[in-house]
Amino acid sequence: MIAEDKLLLDKAYDAIHLAERRNIPRFLGFLNEHESLYLRQHLPKNADILFFGGYPESTRLMMGAAADADSFPITALEFCYREQDDLRHRDFLGSLMAMGIRRDTLGDILTGKGRTVIFVRDDIVPFLLSDVDKIGRVGVKVGYADTSQLPIPDDTEELLYTLSSLRLDAFVAAAAHLSRDKAARLIKNELVMVDHVTETEVSSLLKEGMTVTIRKYGKFVLTELRGTSKKGKLRVAVKHYR
Repeated sequence: MIAEDKLLLDKAYDAIHLAERRNIPRFLGFLNEHESLYLRQHLPKNADILFFGGYPESTRLMMGAAADADSFPITALEFCYREQDDLRHRDFLGSLMAMGIRRDTLGDILTGKGRTVIFVRDDIVPFLLSDVDKIGRVGVKVGYADTSQLPIPDDTEELLYTLSSLRLDAFVAAAAHLSRDKAARLIKNELVMVDHVTETEVSSLLKEGMTVTIRKYGKFVLTELRGTSKKGKLRVAVKHYR
């Protein structure tokens, strides 16, 4: 158990115990995919907890103790701008964090043409509504979002890699455009996750459908194995979340 995971687990137990003593819901997060998976695996199966991120397909989630979905302090805000302004996930995240907003107060960021919806903690809503009028150099208008019409994110690209094997270090080297040695160092330094769990074994073998997250390089899903090249190397289709 690494220090960050232990601290997270301690905070989750604190929230559960406080909710039990005071008989009121307590919340933790937003959590990333690794954090929510870790808590699901390590908290008691009978714990009175619920994970929710504002809509059914959420990837960033809050943990609620003694809570139901309606009690979560989550608000969906929309950021509207000209369709020709190509704003992406990283633009919103970078700009908002530069304003001093903590990552754990921001849930999913769903970007679209001229409109982006962000799920946020209730306590930062007044600031976002009153003080944010630009993302980078692009003017935006912030208001409450209609969650029945969410943008379909377009921050993905389809890639095709040719690999010597399905070893993790080979995949990371191709995805991050690094040598195998540098890819191995990323893995050994706990900067790579497979299916949202930190993986430090460079020779770990990947399978179709697995998700590889590389710190500072993004998330990659091995979507399909497409046979071999004339030289016997593997062709794999990958979806990259930029």
